[in-house]
Amino acid sequence: MTHGLGGRVTKSMVPVMRIHYSADPSKRPGTTSGDAWLTQAVQGYPGGMRCPRWRKEMEIEYGALGGTRIFAQWEQWQLNGKIVVPPFDARGYRLYGSFDYGWRHPSCYLVHGQNGDGEIITLWEFFGAHVPYSAIAKIIKGERTTVPPCGDACHPDARTFMGNPYAGSELYKVADPSIWAEDQQQHDGPMKSTAKLFRQEGVYFKEGERGGDTTIADWLLGYYWLDPLKPLYRITMACPNLIREIGLQRNKDVSAQVAMNRAQPEAWVDKDNDAWDALKYFLHGFPPKPMAERAAEKPGSFMFFREMAIKAAKGEALPSYAIDAPTQREMMG
Repeated sequence: MTHGLGGRVTKSMVPVMRIHYSADPSKRPGTTSGDAWLTQAVQGYPGGMRCPRWRKEMEIEYGALGGTRIFAQWEQWQLNGKIVVPPFDARGYRLYGSFDYGWRHPSCYLVHGQNGDGEIITLWEFFGAHVPYSAIAKIIKGERTTVPPCGDACHPDARTFMGNPYAGSELYKVADPSIWAEDQQQHDGPMKSTAKLFRQEGVYFKEGERGGDTTIADWLLGYYWLDPLKPLYRITMACPNLIREIGLQRNKDVSAQVAMNRAQPEAWVDKDNDAWDALKYFLHGFPPKPMAERAAEKPGSFMFFREMAIKAAKGEALPSYAIDAPTQREMMG
């Protein structure tokens, strides 16, 4: 059979042909043209050929994004001491906030930091159900807040929440886009959005991006946690609910009987995802850099010198690593 072509017959006696990109001689790995095409094609996939989405879409590994759990190795990763770390002084980090609002479901506000190397970390969380928006606003602004019993069996006693230790330092706060819907009935008559109610309390959000669960998981698995021992995204132990929820994310699989005639859906189980959603709104603003762009930034790499040659041809200023004269004389004795 031709290279890159395969076939099978289903239980219903339906013939199926499988066509891999290597069936095209110009895209076949191991050839000059094929390797050139492959280098270009993987640029849009974080982690290159190891990216789960590449393996599913291009290598025809149907289960690359499948399975019950999204982060199957989460328990082991928590124990490696690299992804989940103790709280620390984040002085010098650029700070951001992200928020997912709920009443029956918990609301969650996260504070994230980014250091000078571009590495990011989630530093702190507020997490709680049946907490009025006015109390959440106080917590976000750094106030220790006590919430009275909600009148339901779930919270029969008053609860006290610590205030945000990073209050006022966030460059921006991004939130669930649904809070901009004007669906909150007010005592004075008109409907108002939850976002407007928070503005009245002095807390301002920018609208986040809806959906994208699979995309964010793809970024985490294929880029941020591509090497779990050298992660580019970390979480402190001050965020126990975010840590717990990441391990609970899973695909919404159909039964084996239904799967005989229907592909497994890309949808996730819509449960235990309040802190996850808050994280997702933040990470949408920090997509992985394409591999070529990262290589171009690394001094000494082929892509770096190629970029410098292009700049020189255009007459643009080039970075200099020259040692200043006094230091050079000192080195010469």
